[in-house]
Amino acid sequence: MSDVDEAERLSSRRPGMLMAMTGLFLFQQLAYFTQPPAERAVDYVRIGAWFLLALTILAALLTGGFWLKPKAVRALMEDDVTRANRADALRLGFGLAMAAAIGLYAVSGPGGLTAREVIQIIVSAGLGASMLRFGFLEHRAHSLG
Repeated sequence: MSDVDEAERLSSRRPGMLMAMTGLFLFQQLAYFTQPPAERAVDYVRIGAWFLLALTILAALLTGGFWLKPKAVRALMEDDVTRANRADALRLGFGLAMAAAIGLYAVSGPGGLTAREVIQIIVSAGLGASMLRFGFLEHRAHSLG
């Protein structure tokens, strides 16, 4: 398979992968908030898993991901439309993260959320919105041809 064919195949699969990752990420957040961590070893594993997943998602959004693919394939996948879609998605994610931070600040009070919970809400709002937006924009771009 040529680099162009590989890049096209991966680009067309990207929207579905983004939606699946968004679902996994937000499901993980649901699990976190329905059973908040205590001081057990398994809770530290859960927090570490969220941390690694959030970092991986952020790195993929900022760089385009597909790090194990050849550089030529990654370069072909990074066309102007993809870069514009990613910029739009990151802008939305940043805006929602800031709105979540401002909203949480406004409603915070004594005995409210822990710092860890507030950080998870802010990061989840930003990353979740960015991934969804990027996935929708990429899907639309591939649907229109």
